[in-house]
Amino acid sequence: MMNWKEIWVSLFRGCEWLGLNIGFWVSMAVVIGIVILMNVVFWGMKPQTQKKEK
Repeated sequence: MMNWKEIWVSLFRGCEWLGLNIGFWVSMAVVIGIVILMNVVFWGMKPQTQKKEK
């Protein structure tokens, strides 16, 4: 069975960066990615024109 922590430690020699767990940084990167994606979608939308009634 794969243990992701052991693989990470063998590759990068630690499970912390700037005193915080790598899981925190991974989750922060996911949140930032979602926020950027939402902004791209929002700013890429064209505004709807309102129909004027006479």
